[in-house]
Amino acid sequence: MALEKKFVRENVKKLMIKEYLRERIAGAGFGGMDIQRTPMGTRISILVERPGLVIGRGGSNIAKLTEEIKEKFDVDNPQIEIMEAGDRSALNAQIMAEKLAEALERGWHFRRAGHSTVRRIMEAGAKGCQVIISGKLTGERHRTEKFTQGHVKYCGEVAKEVMDEGFAIAKLKPGVIGVKVRIMKPDAKLPDEISIVSPEAEKEEEEKAKEEIKEEKVEEEKKEETKLTDLKGVGESIVKELEKIGIKSIEDLKDMSIEELEKIKGIGKKTAKEIKEQLKKILKEVE
Repeated sequence: MALEKKFVRENVKKLMIKEYLRERIAGAGFGGMDIQRTPMGTRISILVERPGLVIGRGGSNIAKLTEEIKEKFDVDNPQIEIMEAGDRSALNAQIMAEKLAEALERGWHFRRAGHSTVRRIMEAGAKGCQVIISGKLTGERHRTEKFTQGHVKYCGEVAKEVMDEGFAIAKLKPGVIGVKVRIMKPDAKLPDEISIVSPEAEKEEEEKAKEEIKEEKVEEEKKEETKLTDLKGVGESIVKELEKIGIKSIEDLKDMSIEELEKIKGIGKKTAKEIKEQLKKILKEVE
């Protein structure tokens, strides 16, 4: 049971760090994060739309953020890596949800903001998207408005695999408005999508595979042709010594330095230099 508790504890800590970062760098367009344990410490990769705001002048903001995470969440040697969303920002559900929430706080009408967000996501190449805005939109009563376009999956394992979800909150005078954005990305593959390959295309693929195998065999034969005995000054006794340390062809020998060759039994300084010169010529011919 101790192992299960450890997994739960680590996931809770991860979620708390994510929520803290979302609040701390709200204006920079938080698009998600990933935590990895490395021998050097804990690497925290943060995807943002505006990295300059997170890094700060001379890295002052990111240094402060690193210290805060270390103290608040007891993270071992945190190393924060900032990644820019760039052109992908329109296909990131969390970034688009935050942008929509910001637009509502600035006074945009919810219909205009919803349609504008959907249009921008679809223009970026998404297969489908859905924007859900809920709260006191026009009066005292709570209501929910949905803006949907393209292909959207709602439930099941397929929805978990192909739909990217983001959530944000807009704080207005009448109350809090919840914003949810769901995006099906361009590379999403659905179970019912099939591709029919013609017999001609299959033959072409088989021929390409055969050609690749032939090329690999030719390269292997070339390697076999360049044996150690092709080098002058390398006798059977020296070949045996080289084989002991795992060198069986000239290709393996090219990575060895002159100093390493000198240490092998039966090879002196002069012979080592000669071998290196011959090696260069043979490798040029093979290429």
